Amino acid sequence: MLHPDSPAKCCSYCGGRDHDFEECPKRKADAEKEEAAREPEPAVGEAPAKLKPSDTITAGAA
Repeated sequence: MLHPDSPAKCCSYCGGRDHDFEECPKRKADAEKEEAAREPEPAVGEAPAKLKPSDTITAGAA
């Protein structure tokens, strides 16, 4: 039986008909993967490079 009182659902992201765009599980999963890919991972065991006094630039040197 049809339920004309309930709005039709159609996800514009994946084409699913059981949810809307805002509720799309595929969109949420893809967004989490993309966010994780953007975050740089810290290098394990690497210390920051140390500068020697001769590497610094002093005023008036050129």
